[in-house]
Amino acid sequence: MLYFSRKKFTLKTKNKIMKITLGLAFLAISGLSILSAYGQEKRFYMPSEIKQAYDNGTRSFDGKPGPDYWQNMVDYQIQVKIDPESKMISGEEEVVYHNSSPNELNTLIVRLYMDAYKKGNSRSSIINPKDIDDGVELTGVKINGIEFDLSNRDKVRQSGTNITFTLDKPLKSGESLTFNVFWKQKIPVHTRIRTGAYDSTSFFVAYWYPQIAVYDDLFGWDRLNYTLRTEFYNNLGNYDVEITVPDNFLVWATGNFNNASEVLPAPIHERFTRAKSSQDVVHIVTSEDIRNGFRSLTNTWHYTASEVSDFAFAMSDHYVWDAVVQPIGNRNIFISSAYSMEMDTVASYTGHTAIQQKAMKHFSEDMPGVPYPYEAFTTFIAKGGGGMEYPMMANNGGPGRGVTIHEMFHMYFPMYVRVNERRWAWMDEGWAQYMTALVTNRYFEDDHELAKVFARINPGATMGTIADLPLITSSQFLTGSNYGYASYSLPATIYAIIHQHLGEALFKTCYQEYIRRWAKKSPTPYDFFYTFENVSGQDLSWIWKPWFFEFGVADVAIQSYEKGKLVVNNIGNKPVPIFVEIIYNNDSSKRISKSAEIWKDGNKIVEIAIPDYENMKKISINNGVADVNIINNFYPSVRSLYKNVDLSADIMGRYQPEQFPVKINIIEDDGLIYIKIPEFRIDRVIYPKDKENFVSLDGSVNLKFDVDESGKCSGVEIIFIGGFVVNAEKLGVDQ
Repeated sequence: MLYFSRKKFTLKTKNKIMKITLGLAFLAISGLSILSAYGQEKRFYMPSEIKQAYDNGTRSFDGKPGPDYWQNMVDYQIQVKIDPESKMISGEEEVVYHNSSPNELNTLIVRLYMDAYKKGNSRSSIINPKDIDDGVELTGVKINGIEFDLSNRDKVRQSGTNITFTLDKPLKSGESLTFNVFWKQKIPVHTRIRTGAYDSTSFFVAYWYPQIAVYDDLFGWDRLNYTLRTEFYNNLGNYDVEITVPDNFLVWATGNFNNASEVLPAPIHERFTRAKSSQDVVHIVTSEDIRNGFRSLTNTWHYTASEVSDFAFAMSDHYVWDAVVQPIGNRNIFISSAYSMEMDTVASYTGHTAIQQKAMKHFSEDMPGVPYPYEAFTTFIAKGGGGMEYPMMANNGGPGRGVTIHEMFHMYFPMYVRVNERRWAWMDEGWAQYMTALVTNRYFEDDHELAKVFARINPGATMGTIADLPLITSSQFLTGSNYGYASYSLPATIYAIIHQHLGEALFKTCYQEYIRRWAKKSPTPYDFFYTFENVSGQDLSWIWKPWFFEFGVADVAIQSYEKGKLVVNNIGNKPVPIFVEIIYNNDSSKRISKSAEIWKDGNKIVEIAIPDYENMKKISINNGVADVNIINNFYPSVRSLYKNVDLSADIMGRYQPEQFPVKINIIEDDGLIYIKIPEFRIDRVIYPKDKENFVSLDGSVNLKFDVDESGKCSGVEIIFIGGFVVNAEKLGVDQ
């Protein structure tokens, strides 16, 4: 799509006027909407900070970085020592901060993330009271060799997790300064934010060093506090880190392990060297090595990483180490897994490295089809739930395939494409959610049906509630009620809609170009919008405006069906594709799909011809696709499905899962049967395939009730999409 910026567009000759007029006419004939000659976005809202960036030439309306784009770089040299017994980190660092902005900087803002645990500071999450302390203790600070008195409030001001230094001399454009600091802090016991002590001698250490805040072309200094909810937005930097630990500990970290020959005993170093070129998994450190009393030759581990946005490390005295390489082009990417020696015979752990290897291959070669951009990747598998990404590192609460793929994809977003998660978490979490579903379906389960991907990412019950805010809302204003919805499943659904609309080849071309343009840079949502429009040649505001800027819902319904003519009504204002699934009398099936573009021009009704309609048994539309009311998406109606099966009334009631201290409720309400798990925000209509087997309307949950010949129900097996299984026992009425 063509756009003209205010700076670049001038008319000097009749020939130029003629050329531009013809160009505009061509685009108009093509049905494309263009911005005005003054570079103003009139199709949807643009905040003043972002508009100013386009006016200043740091962003372009074609989606590329502007001719005057800039970003500041940071070089870190850090020495840190960990005392496992006291859980104390003691460190010193020298930081060189390069001012590439056009502005003089009078202040320097430094983040102290672990001050999120400091007494009196605000938090968005409950933490272990043992972790509330005095936060990060700075024992010495120099800027350009001048020591700062931390008690001088004219020069040093601390607020939340940020500390601001007033510079004695402004840092001019093109110049650099040196920041030296000594500090110490505790490793938290609390691991909900995926950093801390997982047991007495296993730690994942993140957010652990004084870090220069981002100064960018949109907001200037990033002054947002870290409150344990929104994630991160960091400078591009180079890291040289030395980590000193007791000699019976292993260390895994961001980047290259530079002194392996000095640290690892000869037999282990030989396996490490072999793993660096092996496409078969090598067990570098085994449980036998640990039982035999592993000791490093020196207890300082040296790692370096170039042009990354953060640095994290993990350590343990009883974790084993598996590794393999995945060839990407002419490079061998070193892939590692670290997990407790107690799990070295459990298949999901021992097979974890191969899953990483396969995921990296398909990310690099298939979707998004951009070569993995770094030299290594390590997953530290601790206990707990969820996962968290860092450059070339993941801290996962288990070896599950889904979390493994999800966290690895984060190496593209927000690591390689440095999106601002503090403002727009959906720009990385949404992509990770969507790519995890897509790659899992296609390359792990050999299912290339795009409609199936929608069911994996269905945004659920938040849509249409008061917590359902337009996605352009800055993530800092979200809460526990809507952060996950707005950051993960909802944007993943929109990416799926775009994919289905553009088709495989064009979507992939747009996506790859977006990644290439913004690699190691920081795009806004508008840079994403404009890149996809520019590359596709389409005005996609009919997607952007309702999905990102407006309140409302997705809601399609079967209005009528007669003699092979299905009439679908778009009740909502959010455009979604139409997937029609037809089941015939012989139980064969057929799927018909329509792009969300059918609603582009304000259409509210679409007619779809059903083939071989004389033999049709039932029809459903948009199973698994975002829809605020899926009860009206079936023909015959959902209620009629219950009439054809002899159901046992005893399936109703409460069930106790083996795995979780929650209750599962199966209830009947207004002729419909629901599964409700309030703690997991699950509230879905289920319908019978037969007297024992049920499926939710959105296809995300399958249930098999254990019903005997008398109709007595003793339990249920619940299989969630992705293969997660829960077994639950039926409770009595007084339980």
